[in-house]
Amino acid sequence: MNQFVQRVANWIANEIFIKGLAESKTFQRFVVHTDRHIQKFKNEGLEQINSQMDELHKHATKAAFSSTSNTSSSAAGGAASGGGALKPPQKPGGFVSALGKVIRRDLGLDK
Repeated sequence: MNQFVQRVANWIANEIFIKGLAESKTFQRFVVHTDRHIQKFKNEGLEQINSQMDELHKHATKAAFSSTSNTSSSAAGGAASGGGALKPPQKPGGFVSALGKVIRRDLGLDK
């Protein structure tokens, strides 16, 4: 008996709610409007992510090539002059100031 009541309730819900909403012009306009907004936000988000990824790739490539060219030229010049090893910064706060510069650059505060 319990299954019969569940089937009747399911049939009534299907007839009234689902078919009623499917035939409603107001609900159809709402669905189309909502879908349009979702697609717009989705496309804008994808474009923004793609542009950020391109910019990140550009900066990573630039940093990779600049550090390899600087390292190879510094190492070659240092080895030729007999220095061999890189000297640490003379100021004790060199690391902290370099870290601060990197953080400001990453946050866009230092341009």
